[in-house]
Amino acid sequence: MGLFLFRFWPVLIPLLVYLIWHAYTRRKALKSGQTPPRFRDGPWFWIVLLSLGTGFACFVSVAMMTEPQKGDYQPPHMENGVLVPGRVVP
Repeated sequence: MGLFLFRFWPVLIPLLVYLIWHAYTRRKALKSGQTPPRFRDGPWFWIVLLSLGTGFACFVSVAMMTEPQKGDYQPPHMENGVLVPGRVVP
């Protein structure tokens, strides 16, 4: 779960912004005596669209920042009773 949140936290930013905005408007409505907005009445289409766009931008930026590995991948294996981690051998 931690690895998922570490890699995909930018996708959660629009939802976090909406939650903060919703808490603010709810508190403001309760103080003024108005009916507070319901959570499900929000702009869910735009939140999902912004999250997908943010995720796509993150994937593209990571792909552009990393250098392609040239060589053959060797998966993890045992040598003389010792686990050798996977690596790319040129």
